[in-house]
Amino acid sequence: MTAPAPPLVWPAAALLLGIVLADARAWPAAWALLAAGLALAGVLAQGLWRGRLSLLGLCLGFLLLGGGLLSWQRAQPLASDHLRRHADNQPHALVAQVVGAPQPARFGSRVLVRALAVDGQPASGLASLNLPQQAPAPPVGRLVTLQARLKPVTGFANPGGFDFAQYMAGQDLYVQANAGKRAGLREVGPGPPGGLGLWIEKQRQRLGLVLAGLPAGQGRALILALVLGQRGELSGAAREAFNVTGTAHLLAIAGLHLGIVWGWSCLVLRWLLAAWPGLALRWPVPKLAASLALGPAAAYALLAGGSLPTTRALIMAACLVAALWAGRPYRSLGALALAAIMIGLTWPEAPLSVSFQLSFTAVAAILLLAVPLMAWLRRRQGLGRWWGGLLAWLAMGAVIGVALWPLTVLYFHNLPWLSLPANALLIPLVAMLVLPLGLLGASLGLFWPAGGSLLLGWAAHPAGVAVDLAQYLAGLPGAFTYLAGPSPTVVALIYAAALLALVLPRAVRWWLAGAVAGLALALGVIQASPPPPDGRLTVWVLDVGQGSAAVARLPQGQVLVMDAGGGRGDLDTGQAVLAPFLWSQGLRRVDFLACSHPHPDHAGGLPFLARWLAPGQIWINGEPASHPGGPYARLLGLAAAQGTPILTPDSLAGMSELGGARLRLAWPRPGDDLLARKENDRSLWLGLGLGRTWLWLPGDAGPKIERAVAPGLPRGGRQILVAPHHGGKDSCTSQLLERIQPVAVVYSAGCGNSFGMPRADSRARALAVGAQTYTTARQGCLKLVSDGQDWQVTPRLDPPRECRLP
Repeated sequence: MTAPAPPLVWPAAALLLGIVLADARAWPAAWALLAAGLALAGVLAQGLWRGRLSLLGLCLGFLLLGGGLLSWQRAQPLASDHLRRHADNQPHALVAQVVGAPQPARFGSRVLVRALAVDGQPASGLASLNLPQQAPAPPVGRLVTLQARLKPVTGFANPGGFDFAQYMAGQDLYVQANAGKRAGLREVGPGPPGGLGLWIEKQRQRLGLVLAGLPAGQGRALILALVLGQRGELSGAAREAFNVTGTAHLLAIAGLHLGIVWGWSCLVLRWLLAAWPGLALRWPVPKLAASLALGPAAAYALLAGGSLPTTRALIMAACLVAALWAGRPYRSLGALALAAIMIGLTWPEAPLSVSFQLSFTAVAAILLLAVPLMAWLRRRQGLGRWWGGLLAWLAMGAVIGVALWPLTVLYFHNLPWLSLPANALLIPLVAMLVLPLGLLGASLGLFWPAGGSLLLGWAAHPAGVAVDLAQYLAGLPGAFTYLAGPSPTVVALIYAAALLALVLPRAVRWWLAGAVAGLALALGVIQASPPPPDGRLTVWVLDVGQGSAAVARLPQGQVLVMDAGGGRGDLDTGQAVLAPFLWSQGLRRVDFLACSHPHPDHAGGLPFLARWLAPGQIWINGEPASHPGGPYARLLGLAAAQGTPILTPDSLAGMSELGGARLRLAWPRPGDDLLARKENDRSLWLGLGLGRTWLWLPGDAGPKIERAVAPGLPRGGRQILVAPHHGGKDSCTSQLLERIQPVAVVYSAGCGNSFGMPRADSRARALAVGAQTYTTARQGCLKLVSDGQDWQVTPRLDPPRECRLP
């Protein structure tokens, strides 16, 4: 079923391995590139002398080259006049050229601009400019002036989390520019010529205007994703439905989409060329048609934004055309390896992206396993042509689904049990109906907008059906499961074992692949075991932006989660931040899940944890749910449905010990009339103590509550305070700070938040009593460890990221 691997496979694997190793720990770029040059020069010299290249030397050279290129790229300093120098969360006078087509955003639209001047001084660099609703997007290529608040691009800096800032840096984006309603945005003339790239973005903007004329809805949103690669209009529920049904690949413009464009173009061109007798007699029509079809395929790839999967597919198609003209057999696995090498050398960050890994893994699975399996099924006696073809189609979907499961679990932490039927239903509908109609309408719309709108309108109906079908399948009981999944190392070993089993000679295939698979299994079992109790109190104050979340691992090993952030539109911080963090620490379940109060920036992520991490108890402040459908109401509903005990202050007040630590409920007092107080002042205020150390988690309690609680708190020892209300107005009162004399005050707040938190006066009062101050805005997740005598504080980001505090 398998043939020997093409020689290019091993240098490609070595290049990718070098990039991965350099991502884990930066290499000295100059020395790595020098060593790579020497190794490759030696291989070339040996090849010229002996007539053959050393595969081992070639792999060594590509390994060093991959790591050296990534390290060199990341070590490049920004220009002295780069826009990043002005990203201080303050308004600035910005002059910029629009260089990207507008995209739908959460509030309004977003365009890519290149800075020319800031506050009258020359500037350079790209920025993502957010425009308010109803504000018309300026034409691509034009110069604009405006007052924009410049913010650094940041993400959630937590263990086990997605590094959004690094991902955007790979696209040369370090700054967000926010234009409010009073930004005074105006055009001031044409900008510098930008060549082909700018012309393509102008066409993308024209297509966006044609698509904007369609009736609003999820059908139009899906067409935007398929034609222009813009997914901003898709609702969070729709994106999640495609994700948990294993069909998210349909939303990303990838090889499947480009292959359809190239295949249909090839067929049409072959038919047209064959109808021209003079040409058909002189030229090989199939080869000519295949070559000319690369034009429409390349045009689609460029108009769709030039994603990595489309680049990979275009390179493979070009290799096929070259093989046709050369009269040589086409080795698709070699073409895949060549595409990986070309992309890795051109964009060293690319192999670290999820889209690259999903795309190349899916294609490798098709080439190594699905194609031989489909051929075997078609040859089976008694199946018939149609049954054999159907089974072959289902087999391909099953192979792709199984091949992608390790990556799906690693990055998205879900197993889509219905991926096989979902793909069998949605691939024909989306790829064979919606996509061709959408592309025909888009092509026509560039020359005849009315005709293009008609075809796009036809495409919108089946597109809406596709979204509805995905959501229906996702809503079926047992459609998917969220789980911790294996570590990146285990995933890499799983794929290494599969690759060895498929490409190595039969004599060594099974014992070597089996050894690697056994190592993956053993490591996975070890990592799945929870860490043993260590007798210490460990608390992580997580970076959830402008919100609050803390995870405590108690001395006897139990886990308490206090709040889970939220309040960021469709983003579920429980799913995107808290659960991946817990799983990265080997914590598979939560024993105690506490909600300080119902505000979404505290309760937003709790329903996900309540559903998927099986908490033993849920603690609340006793407040009833007042917003049906909100996160707090869903939390209470899940607790009732699952039979999870709910503890209120009346029960918590009687608890003094928790998992080997001391527990104290500081607020609210049992029997207190919560509804008579402000929402923030109803917050649960919990204290955790070990030996002579204490940690205080006060939620959003206001200054009045601080003064009421302070006299009852213990004096002395080594105490840490998580600042009430994120360090808001009048927080961290002198009465509270002088009572507990904290060694540290931790402020949980988002970088550049619109509330001005943490306030300067709050930080000044903390410093006045000798406390060290830490902020998640600058230092990311804060790990606090107590041995009963003192605290050890470890920031996730050291040195801190650049984020100007109020």
